[in-house]
Amino acid sequence: MPEALQLIADTNWIQLALAVIVFDIPRYTFSLLSLSLLGLTGALSQRQTPISASVSVILPAFNGGPGLLRSIESLRRQTLAPLEIIVVDDGSTDDTRAIAERARAAGLVDMVICHGTRCGRSAAINAAARFASGELLLTVDADTLFEPSAVAGLASAFTDPHVAGASCNIAISNEAGSIWTRLQSIEYLMSISAGRTILDTIDAIACLSGACSMYRRDVFMRHGGLDVGPGEDLEFSLRLRRLGYLVRFVPEAWVATAGPIDGLGLLRQRARWDRDALRIRLIMYGELRFFHRFERLPDTLQRLDYILFDLIPTLSFPFYLVYLVALLGSDAFWLLAAIYVLLTWISFFNLGLAFALFKRTPRILDLGAALVFPIYQSVHLKCARLVSYSSEIIFAASGNDDFVPPRVRRALFSGPEGARR
Repeated sequence: MPEALQLIADTNWIQLALAVIVFDIPRYTFSLLSLSLLGLTGALSQRQTPISASVSVILPAFNGGPGLLRSIESLRRQTLAPLEIIVVDDGSTDDTRAIAERARAAGLVDMVICHGTRCGRSAAINAAARFASGELLLTVDADTLFEPSAVAGLASAFTDPHVAGASCNIAISNEAGSIWTRLQSIEYLMSISAGRTILDTIDAIACLSGACSMYRRDVFMRHGGLDVGPGEDLEFSLRLRRLGYLVRFVPEAWVATAGPIDGLGLLRQRARWDRDALRIRLIMYGELRFFHRFERLPDTLQRLDYILFDLIPTLSFPFYLVYLVALLGSDAFWLLAAIYVLLTWISFFNLGLAFALFKRTPRILDLGAALVFPIYQSVHLKCARLVSYSSEIIFAASGNDDFVPPRVRRALFSGPEGARR
């Protein structure tokens, strides 16, 4: 350990600066320390303002049978009871429709909408929104489980009339399933719980989570709902920001959702997220441009967060490795090993601080996962993101993602001829 620290201390400051950028060394530590110094997390329980607004829950489901009933039951246990729950069976081939109909017969669900063929999550939400009558719309994935005060916490954000959207804190419900879900649990605690809490303090939230987000119904309907082309909540979140509305993150409102249990499933999920994020941010909204006329400072900050901490480190990663090998030769391995040791200690520090700040209970396996987390976060996911970004830049690969059904894509982008095929 002392030798590793000495190697880092003797390293040229330019190499250290590059390592800091490429490996995101201070990112979550900065967020956690800022939260501690500002005392924000200690005030979370007092920040919630009671609200009596009516909430319509929209639950789109494509083959979501396994988790559907548990999600509905958790919604019925809320301190702020939903006005109605609308389930959309989006062309499922499993028992989703049967489960939804039984829940309706039992009085747990108020409406079931059935699509004969799959239309996509965004289209399903838009269809249900036409029938909703609540002041607020809560969109929920079929495997999302709610803590009892989650809906009330989300609704409290809308006491500010300028807020048009809000999302909540997310945990991994199946974190004990594999090493992959354990790592995702740590990642969510860092990137969502800590990262978005500090971004919310400067009004720099860019994306409302698909697992659980809330919108003002009149704003949602007035501005066309979710775009069924990208099929992502990111696009609508950025649209709301461009229209001058506030988008909030509510850290005291907790839900849990199931994460991919194996490495291949995780890579597929992140590839879709990363490709769509690049296309929406850079092509649809031109966020790579340095100047945006009439842009507010918070919008600049949310753009820079993506560019400086996601885009630049990812695209520069292979060039950085080549640079190290060309400059240091065999010593490059030892520098990277020293950086890994440093990142591991930072990982333990971040994990302990995050568990204390957000009052989560640590488990012994979390300590083992913390040893692997630097490789998972700084190498594994970064390499996967590099492949995703490259495939999107070169091949526009997001056009083949099946999150939006091919039939819907043809109808959107090929005109009447494509719609009939």
